[in-house]
Amino acid sequence: MFMPPKKAEEKPESKPAAATAASSDSNLMAALGYIIGILAVVLFFVKKDDKFVRFHALQAVAYFVVVMVIFVAFMVVTAVLSIVSGGIGGILSLCAFPLMLVFGLYDLYMAYMAFQGKMYKMPMVGDMVEKYA
Repeated sequence: MFMPPKKAEEKPESKPAAATAASSDSNLMAALGYIIGILAVVLFFVKKDDKFVRFHALQAVAYFVVVMVIFVAFMVVTAVLSIVSGGIGGILSLCAFPLMLVFGLYDLYMAYMAFQGKMYKMPMVGDMVEKYA
């Protein structure tokens, strides 16, 4: 009995396992850069070939610097107001915890976006960071 040769089954194109693993590693490293600040500095200098990781690492460092400047300025203002007026500075210092909570939640949001593989840019800082990443 004669049977015609079977056609080779065409497999749908899929990403190679190595490429998928590399991108998930990049996403994880970019997300960890936001959560562990010093890691962002290390990743910026180590991952010279990965633009995604470098962008998020530099943005994480820039975010940390901005938050620290705001926090130090806030503490100086509350200290001066405490010395000058007594009560107003003390009351104002109670806003420090909610302020840091907001900054921390935004940091976690940026880590989540990086873990999802999105090039999320922070307002005002993201465009500047993109030039140097």
